[in-house]
Amino acid sequence: MISPGRLWWLFRRDLKRGWAATYHDYITLPLIREWSGHDFPKASWNVPVHVLTGRNDWQLAAWMLASWFEFSGAAWPVFIHDDGAIPEEGRAIFHKLFPSVCIISRKEADEKMDILLRPFPHCHSYRNEHALSLKIFDFTMLTPGERFLVFDSDILFFQRPHELLDVIASGAEGCWFNEDVAEGALITAAEARDKLGFEIWPRVNSGLGFVNKSAIDLNLCEQALAQTSILKGHIWCIEQTLYMLCAARFGKGGLLPRRYEVSLEKDAARDAVCRHYVGAVRNRFYAEGLKRLRDQLLPSAHARRPQGEASANPSPLP
Repeated sequence: MISPGRLWWLFRRDLKRGWAATYHDYITLPLIREWSGHDFPKASWNVPVHVLTGRNDWQLAAWMLASWFEFSGAAWPVFIHDDGAIPEEGRAIFHKLFPSVCIISRKEADEKMDILLRPFPHCHSYRNEHALSLKIFDFTMLTPGERFLVFDSDILFFQRPHELLDVIASGAEGCWFNEDVAEGALITAAEARDKLGFEIWPRVNSGLGFVNKSAIDLNLCEQALAQTSILKGHIWCIEQTLYMLCAARFGKGGLLPRRYEVSLEKDAARDAVCRHYVGAVRNRFYAEGLKRLRDQLLPSAHARRPQGEASANPSPLP
């Protein structure tokens, strides 16, 4: 039973974010259960998708993966890393939508990573303190093969990701990421040169990435955590900074085109391949993203639109 305090918080949140976000959160978001991607052929390249998710965003992750399958035109190996809070319903839905999915429980991951990170005490300590660390350590150490995709739950694809698929198909070594709206690294260029001996990559956002496993150097991560100012910055940006440092020293790859969008605007660009709905614009995931994708991924949902919705809330996107 929801407490009166929780109900009041939800009421204030929904009032603030508006009708569109509230409607698509409560009504459209759960409809992902009806999506069917079982007819997609297996991806030509055995490159797994790794996603970290939990209680509050597993349905977002399901929409993200469905949009990736739809617009890439293939079924990819999927590894779901449980932050320790995915409900049983979420696990069941992932298995229903993506039959070959591998869900790695937090308990299983902790047991494995406790051994693997034992030689790296600063990495081990950071992993024990913040779930986002699983994105770099667990994704890298528990992935099969040499290359893998990193997707955050709050990304949606809107058209075929030609550039990303071309990089994957080329077999190129390196790391590719979103371009962030601003510099988010927790280390300056000068500190990287002085303490680590190389130049950083600017404006790396690790919400979407294609990573070469060889680039992720635990010795470098350990050195950076021990000798630089990274741990003094915002804990939400540590994993992203470590990804950037490893990629920069590896020296191959770069940033994806800006059509792989990270922005604080109300609406995505008309030519956006995808959009990463970072925290400041998370409500647009529902109000813009789900509204835009609903009829493409779930044609049957058209019949359940509330009367007058189309005219009352015209989408600015085709």
